[in-house]
Amino acid sequence: MRINRYISQSGSLSRRAADAAIESGRVTINGRRAVLGDTLDPEVDRVCIDGLAVRTGRKWYLALNKPRFVVTTLSDPEGRPCIRALIPKKYQGVFPAGRLDFDAEGLLILTNDGDMANAIHHPSYGVPKEYIVRLTPVASREALEQMAHGVVLDGRKTRPAEVERIRDDTGGTWVRIVLKQGLKNQIKRMAASVGLTVASLKRVAVGPVRLKDLRPGQIRELSASERKLLDKMLKKPKVT
Repeated sequence: MRINRYISQSGSLSRRAADAAIESGRVTINGRRAVLGDTLDPEVDRVCIDGLAVRTGRKWYLALNKPRFVVTTLSDPEGRPCIRALIPKKYQGVFPAGRLDFDAEGLLILTNDGDMANAIHHPSYGVPKEYIVRLTPVASREALEQMAHGVVLDGRKTRPAEVERIRDDTGGTWVRIVLKQGLKNQIKRMAASVGLTVASLKRVAVGPVRLKDLRPGQIRELSASERKLLDKMLKKPKVT
């Protein structure tokens, strides 16, 4: 097994963070400094990060309703509230599979399974993520159609998205948006490209996992049926 995969499956770090730890010399295998690409036998070899042994254990798969104005990280140099404070001690070691903006709310998948976290987040798997968004001012039909068909961000056209008008109110439009890619600030930037502003954003589903009746700050374990459907969806990449 590759060293970065072993570390991510242990729940110690995500695979990307594991690569960074290896490159910085923080990881050893049987006392020898590890390098990227090293392989090991999980039954025999001893892996340490900063001198502390890495051990595999139970895998956790959780749904969190992230409140607004909480950072989707386990620590923040600016001292802002982080999701770590919302995670019960029994689940320590999990990390978010993807992210939500500081001012956004809704569903986050938390896990200590690095492979699953990577697949949920990676655009090649095309995991649909559903949002309820309020746009201002009132959106024209043409603007919503343009967002659905794709707009140019970072020199490339975004993939087609589902954009469904829910209702208009005084000064704005509520829409349901389903994306199968996750560019940084994608919905905000898509809206801005057609002259709209995101006033509020809530993620209500990631693949087969729905927010349901979770209140802000609450966590629940995924059901067996959710796990089964998610595993099936993540069996192999679907988008090239």
